[in-house]
Amino acid sequence: MLLAGLFTIGELMAWPWLAEPLEQRLSQRLQREVKLNANGTRQGLRIHLLGGVRVESDHLWVAGPSWNAERPTLRASGVQMSLRYSDLWALRQGAPLRIKSLVAEQLNAALERRADGRASWDFGTDADPVAGQPMGGLVLERLEVKRGEIGVLDDPLALDAFISFALLDGVAMPATAASAPASAPASAPTTMPSQGLQARASGRYRGNPLTASLQSSAPLAWISGGDDGPSIDVRLQAHSGQARLSFVGQLRDLLGLQGLRGHYVIDGASLAALGKPLGLTLPTTARFRAQGRLVHEQTRWTTELTRLTVGQSDLHGSFVYDTRPARPLLTGQLAGKNLAIQDLGPAVGLAPADAAEPPRAGGKLLPDRRFDLPALRTMDADIAVKLDRVSLGAAFAEAIVPLNARLLLSDGVLTLQDIAARTAKGSIGGRLMLDGRADIALWQAALQWSGLTLEQWIRQPRSAAGAPPFVSGRLGGRLKLDGTGRSSAEMLASASGNALVYWTEGSLSHLIVEQAGIDLAQTLGVLIRGDRPLPVSCGAADLRLTKGQVVPKVMLVDTSDSTIWVDGSMSLATEQLALRLRVSPKDFSPLTLRTPVLVGGTLAEPKLSLESGPLMRKLLPAALLALINPLAAILPLLDQGGDEDSKKTVAACQALMQRAARVAGPSTRPTKPAL
Repeated sequence: MLLAGLFTIGELMAWPWLAEPLEQRLSQRLQREVKLNANGTRQGLRIHLLGGVRVESDHLWVAGPSWNAERPTLRASGVQMSLRYSDLWALRQGAPLRIKSLVAEQLNAALERRADGRASWDFGTDADPVAGQPMGGLVLERLEVKRGEIGVLDDPLALDAFISFALLDGVAMPATAASAPASAPASAPTTMPSQGLQARASGRYRGNPLTASLQSSAPLAWISGGDDGPSIDVRLQAHSGQARLSFVGQLRDLLGLQGLRGHYVIDGASLAALGKPLGLTLPTTARFRAQGRLVHEQTRWTTELTRLTVGQSDLHGSFVYDTRPARPLLTGQLAGKNLAIQDLGPAVGLAPADAAEPPRAGGKLLPDRRFDLPALRTMDADIAVKLDRVSLGAAFAEAIVPLNARLLLSDGVLTLQDIAARTAKGSIGGRLMLDGRADIALWQAALQWSGLTLEQWIRQPRSAAGAPPFVSGRLGGRLKLDGTGRSSAEMLASASGNALVYWTEGSLSHLIVEQAGIDLAQTLGVLIRGDRPLPVSCGAADLRLTKGQVVPKVMLVDTSDSTIWVDGSMSLATEQLALRLRVSPKDFSPLTLRTPVLVGGTLAEPKLSLESGPLMRKLLPAALLALINPLAAILPLLDQGGDEDSKKTVAACQALMQRAARVAGPSTRPTKPAL
């Protein structure tokens, strides 16, 4: 009876002598100074212990972390806080501080995270935030605030925002069906019940203006971190720069985002910009729009991407993102009706298809925008790629139909392997690898192709309806290169390896061959009677690359009319061209200059010219003879053709074709041309 009497007296007096020990215990656990009344007095402070610990205070004050002590993390007025005895016992055993309920008339919070990861909401030096413990040492099961303001300064996210909110019963929040995502089902809620959360945010995100609004149907279980609370209807709208987000669904835990499930619509300037704040490694792309369904439980994020449009690309897929491993893992499948390669151009340093390419210093062409190599080290991935169609661009008449591959990202090494593609009655396969573990990436490319029909694959202008293609036939070969660099330009400038290309069962425009050899008479004849395809008995190129220097060991095209030989070099480092084309005729022509054609300049601005020595040796005698007799001027221009070059062509083609057959194997062995 005495104890009961003392307890009753303590309840009536609101236990004023327990205020200081409670403050000390809270301060010790949170390792922050906690004041249950900001003015340091006990007036306006009431504590009740019946059925649990209930604290009522006119003010509550929680200091900031040691690295920002001058700015309190939390200030509240008109506070009512409830704690269970079981939670206090668990706190004594080392568990996080669990607050059953926190109600405040006014609440002001300052949430700050530095670039090194230190956050003002991590309470206690031993805090190790995990799923279900989103605030590191503090768990709030229920929070009600009539008027709230939160300042957020997050360096890793480049976020500086001010949030005003109300979280309580009896707040009317109408919503309209027009604001729901297009992918939301007909059963999705279009109005919110008259209680819950209403928040507005404004500020800047990654240098862009930010506005956002969040609505919910109830105030309960918002910061519980548990997995047994009720789900709450939520609606989120956000706009930052050129990116927009709309989400309609349910949520069980606000800070931990547990029990999140619903439909979303996102559009923005690039997938890479979307991935960074989420910790995802996504490619730099053209503008995109994505919609689908999202679910988050514990450490797993699951999304059914019903549609993703990137520029002209139309994709879909299903993915699981697990944050439990040391490096988060993304798995799933990417599929789609069409992928336009130009929409992935920004990933290799090109401008988006709808943007002008910025001029490069020195008039160079190869993209020199550096890759985001650190992004390759933030996560791992295993994605199956199954695309119905891949559009290669305006230069190609036929797309790849289909493309299958496997994309792997492991410990900073990105690999696209098991490539299997078909186009223009032929096939393409191989493997690409980019090792981004160091500041300068290593890369490898090993590709092979066979049976590509040139007249179907390469888009060719026609001079008239029904005119033959400029080039036709079957193309095969292989490429094996490796190098280093931080951009596409640096990688190609360091490339070493070889490329082998062979061309069979083909034809070439007669006009092109004659113009290349400056055969005036035959060119005139072709123009009069019309162009005819010239059968190609052999076309082959064996290219050697050494630190970006491309040198053709053998490069020729042999037709029944002439043989085109190519020698010289091309630099992928300086982008300078130094090629020499020589046409060896096999027939008689009365008006031929037959001088080599020089290809100089750069990749961006190639320049064609004629080699002056052979040209002058024909033009000067012709001019002198023209003084004697105009008809005699034709004599130096007569070309009988040569058998010696034909023998060289046969030998070179036979050797190269035999080598190509050995390398390619029986499945891609080219038909031996009739030489």
